[in-house]
Amino acid sequence: MLAEIAGFLRVSGSVRITGGSFAIVATTESAAIARHFKVLIETYFRNKIDIGIGASLRPGNQGKKGRNTYYLSISPDQKSMQILRETGMILIREGDDYFSDGIYQPIVKSKCCKKSYLRGMFLSCGTMSDPRKGYHMEFVLDKEQSALDLKKLIGSFVDLSANIARRGDKHIVYIKKAAYISDMLGIIGADDAMLDLESIRVSKGMHGDIMRMINCDNANVDRTLSAAEEQREHLRMIACGETGREPSAEELSDPASEFWAEGLRHLPAQLKEVAFLRLYKPEASLSEIGEMLTPPIGKPAVSKRFARLRALAEGETDKK
Repeated sequence: MLAEIAGFLRVSGSVRITGGSFAIVATTESAAIARHFKVLIETYFRNKIDIGIGASLRPGNQGKKGRNTYYLSISPDQKSMQILRETGMILIREGDDYFSDGIYQPIVKSKCCKKSYLRGMFLSCGTMSDPRKGYHMEFVLDKEQSALDLKKLIGSFVDLSANIARRGDKHIVYIKKAAYISDMLGIIGADDAMLDLESIRVSKGMHGDIMRMINCDNANVDRTLSAAEEQREHLRMIACGETGREPSAEELSDPASEFWAEGLRHLPAQLKEVAFLRLYKPEASLSEIGEMLTPPIGKPAVSKRFARLRALAEGETDKK
């Protein structure tokens, strides 16, 4: 409980001087978060704190319906100094009090306290993008030391890491890897959100696999049709050389025309067989043509036969 309170106050809390003593004011734009930490603080420290409501502090949101800021106020009479000391916001150095910027390390020694601290931090300054559009989780911090300590705290978990970037005067600790974001959601106890994310990841993965298969199939079809057209051109060249003329469009499209019968009649039987199968089955792959032969042969053998036909066609061109 203390670790979660400390994580929340580290970012959302500010200190004010009241009558020579320190008071704490923590802000959030979520009523649920405000109620959650009110209960948490009152339960742990056995005190009563106040909640106030004001206009949103976010630019552009002032005055908009439902856009409010909720203030948790902790006065000196409500154990504000005790809270500041126990959360590590005020420390002692050489007998004097000072405000710390980083994470109070004694409070995050155990694994459960690390998780709680991260939960408090996320509820204070964390955001996550819609995973259907992209994977991005970030913590927006004012102090560089807090950002460095948070990065180190995240990295203390197995196979988990974060990065730091500057955005104006803010320090951004961010995670972009989907698996890491999923782990973080599990760590901070957002189990439902983690399951939703995993569901979206699976769906996107399946969609990606399907699109890759479709693209691959389309590419294969394109290659097959392109190769078939090239093979038909080689057959036309051979037939033109044999008949001594160019075919009409009707003859060219009819495998049973006199042009093809006359032009390919001198081919060896094996080559003539694959040649006419290509004319009758322009969309067939080499494997499919091989399966149509008697006896069937494999794709490499069919490819060799078409290579011989190509050589004959190029020979006819050389003669011309």
